[in-house]
Amino acid sequence: MTSSTITGNRPAAPNHAPNRASGRVKAPRQKGWYIPWIFVGAFMVVLAVNVLMVHFAMSSWTGVETENHFLKGISYNRDLAGARAQAERGWTVNTEFTSTEPRKAMVAITARDKAGNILKDATVTVTLIRPTSEGHDKTLSLPYLGEGRYAAPVELDLEGQWDLRLVIAHAAGDYQDQKRVWVQ
Repeated sequence: MTSSTITGNRPAAPNHAPNRASGRVKAPRQKGWYIPWIFVGAFMVVLAVNVLMVHFAMSSWTGVETENHFLKGISYNRDLAGARAQAERGWTVNTEFTSTEPRKAMVAITARDKAGNILKDATVTVTLIRPTSEGHDKTLSLPYLGEGRYAAPVELDLEGQWDLRLVIAHAAGDYQDQKRVWVQ
């Protein structure tokens, strides 16, 4: 056995480029060494997206649900009969919603019966409901302006989409309608 003066009593290392900082030889990486890290990275992306979606789902849920759902289900047949009676009356009701300024609008209703006669002496109620959050709903009674027209200005808390629910109570019957409106 021969000893080398360069390596001391140890045999000479294979001919690889030495690591200059430690003086040791670094073995080359195997092919595909990064593949497990691709799986880890992909699962981390999926986990991050799921955490983000859970956060948005929990923070944006308003808790709005149907109140008195059992009683509303029981009255379903009565509601269908009311809708048939409303269709038989044949009233022509035009609903106008004009957003005039930011968060301000004008609500106007023109109502005529089946023969085209104006409907006066009616009680017209409009409820503006924010479909995505509670606590911003507005209800207003529209005064009669003449020629079958009822109108009033309204100021809302938020911009965006609102549901306009119209109820007309008249001696000849009642009328209900709903419309989606946009407030600038």
